[in-house]
Amino acid sequence: MSVPADRRESGLIPLVVFDDGKGQFGPLTDLRAAFQLRAGLSTILERIESAIGREAAALMVDPGVETLVAESTGRAVNAVPSADACLVVNGRLLDLSVMARISALKIGESLVDADGTLVAAVAPRAMVANLSRATWNSTATIEVSLANAPWDLTSRIGATLDEDLRMHSGHTRARSLRPDEGQSFGKHTIRIDPSARLGPFCVIDASNGPVIIGTDVVVRPLSVLVGPCAVLNGSIVSERALIKASTVIGPHCRVGGEVGGVIFQSYSNKSHDGHLGDSFVGEWVNIGAGTDNSNLLNTYGEVFVRLEADCGLVRTGRKFWGSILGDHAKLAIGTRLMTGTTVGTGAMIAQSRPPASLVPRFAWLVDGAEGPRSFRFDKFMETARAMMARRHTAPTTALEARLRALHAKATES
Repeated sequence: MSVPADRRESGLIPLVVFDDGKGQFGPLTDLRAAFQLRAGLSTILERIESAIGREAAALMVDPGVETLVAESTGRAVNAVPSADACLVVNGRLLDLSVMARISALKIGESLVDADGTLVAAVAPRAMVANLSRATWNSTATIEVSLANAPWDLTSRIGATLDEDLRMHSGHTRARSLRPDEGQSFGKHTIRIDPSARLGPFCVIDASNGPVIIGTDVVVRPLSVLVGPCAVLNGSIVSERALIKASTVIGPHCRVGGEVGGVIFQSYSNKSHDGHLGDSFVGEWVNIGAGTDNSNLLNTYGEVFVRLEADCGLVRTGRKFWGSILGDHAKLAIGTRLMTGTTVGTGAMIAQSRPPASLVPRFAWLVDGAEGPRSFRFDKFMETARAMMARRHTAPTTALEARLRALHAKATES
């Protein structure tokens, strides 16, 4: 969701959004910066831009994703704007209530969280390229929410959607649910784009949060949508789907079965029956029919997650957490994922037993295999091109180069 035209202010110091690399997102940031992760109706970056009222003049990211970020955002990347000072904002910022404090900053002033992490500052030009070593005239500590892991995004979907609706009120068209499409109830906002098609016999429950249905969305008959939730542009909800609370289905996805507490980044497919709960799904993921995941331990204890092979277990602080599915992961029919499973970018799972809690990038898991195997890169790209062609798109040169580098590192070849 872009900054509305009447809010693109001019004559203000440039906005620079930076990824400080302190978040732990596993494979979800293999192909993007942390601020490109979906939070609600838009990405974290788009939410920051909308709240501040102008687009970022530059973005600061890890060099590994520099070309991809520039390609996907159209912004200057790792280039300091030619201005005396810039407003720099941490790209993991989720809490938009602090925007008034950020907007009031003067040159040399900064805001940090309780851990000393830079939240925002007005930095002289010489400091922008090296914020980690910057010295500020004054620093204030504030209470603020930064995204440290995927579950920080999914756990606040209700609050995020409420903020998004307030920011963009008056800038979107909407209609009500028609009687021939089904029934709706609840006191919260129900916003349906006029181009969306629903029903018949659909149910929208806005008792505990808003329900947003975007442009060109199709909701098949007998589906149930429970707020807070959003189904975004061009997505399709299958017949008899149960879309439970705290779910955001990103643009151009196909979703069916039972889904709750999940963010789909975009362009992913879970059309068939099966349960997916408290998870984050990247782009170009295919989830086969009858696939189920667990999002609660039998002991009802805290879920621990392994995000990288060379790192220890990460505490989620939550009893409910399911899976992280990296971009281009493929799960065959009947796949079972245990609580806290992380599936790496490009992995292919086609085995009858549940995989380990960490599936490496480009892993090739099949019944009867002797030892670990990897998806051959040429076959992987062939599969990726085939899936992307179904959505009338194709991998760019920059994307293929980044995937090749990730594959080489994962397979040490």
